[in-house]
Amino acid sequence: MVAVLVEDVSRTFGSFVAVNHVNLKIERGEFVTLLGPSGCGKTTTLRMVAGLEQNTGGRISIGDRVVSDAEAGYFLPPDHRHLGMVFQSYAIWPHMTVFDNVAYPLRIRRRSKAEIEQRVMATLRLVEMDKFAERPAPALSGGQQQRVAIARALVFEPEVLLLDEPLSNLDARLRTQMGDEFRALQKRLGITSLYVTHDQEEAMALSDRVVVMQGGNILQVGSPEEIYQRPASRAVAAFFGSPNLLDAKVTACAPDAGGRFNLSVAGNGWQGHARAGEAFEVGAPVLVLVRPENMRIGEAANGATMGWSGKIVHSIFRGPRNSIMVETGGPRLNVEAPALLGARVGDEVRIAVPPGGAWAIRPEAATA
Repeated sequence: MVAVLVEDVSRTFGSFVAVNHVNLKIERGEFVTLLGPSGCGKTTTLRMVAGLEQNTGGRISIGDRVVSDAEAGYFLPPDHRHLGMVFQSYAIWPHMTVFDNVAYPLRIRRRSKAEIEQRVMATLRLVEMDKFAERPAPALSGGQQQRVAIARALVFEPEVLLLDEPLSNLDARLRTQMGDEFRALQKRLGITSLYVTHDQEEAMALSDRVVVMQGGNILQVGSPEEIYQRPASRAVAAFFGSPNLLDAKVTACAPDAGGRFNLSVAGNGWQGHARAGEAFEVGAPVLVLVRPENMRIGEAANGATMGWSGKIVHSIFRGPRNSIMVETGGPRLNVEAPALLGARVGDEVRIAVPPGGAWAIRPEAATA
């Protein structure tokens, strides 16, 4: 069942188009993340679903109710949309206790004292904050404030939970921990969630589907693995890390059993194999994507889809891994290698790409 339906939705500010004819369908219980750089339109899209911004084109529905229709001139205020929202700043009221912060949505809905007591404590137990019910809000850590904000958004059992970069104010370790905890809670309760972030790893870890946005447009929608390993364009591929994007031409193309295609490709001084989501004619130009972590240093080329020999010209230690640049005489390759491998600048190495490690797209898609 569809929980949120965004149909041809736009938002303009004068001549500036912040969101451009966006279409998105979110199923009940699904966790969908809007991902993109600052200014891409993700937060504006979230705010239009929330009713904090009014769409200038298109229609938005929550469940079986239309909540905003620009053409019909219809707009339902946010307090009538039955949505929960967690903001980047948490918006915890400092003059209230934890209990009173979470109770607020129920009090303004004139629920009974007994119901408020029962539902607030039950929701605080969900986020493991019941022992802090009487603590003043200013005495909470950042992670505790985030839990209170989530509890306040959940306490009145909203149809959809909207979250605008709720983890960005936490340090890296706590951000990962709280993200994992929230994802586990979301799965357990089956809460339909629309989440906004610019953090690629966060989007990959939390989402059922990721919506990549740029310049007010949706570039691609898919599972985290699909978006990361099988991007539809250079813009999507390049948004994640430092991918190797190699110009090549198709020398052979054959369908596989999974509905995709196996290509033989040849580049400048190299050749190999890649997978693709569509058929290519022999001789057609392609852009081959190989993620740095899909490259192997020091492995034999036997069984690999492609390989190069070269020299390490740059290396950065990142704890569990080294980020390495290899000069091959053709393409310069970015490689993520285990730190214990001991590869050093100046070493002559062999680079191999295992089967399934390369993905091909059309060059014209590279400019999308």
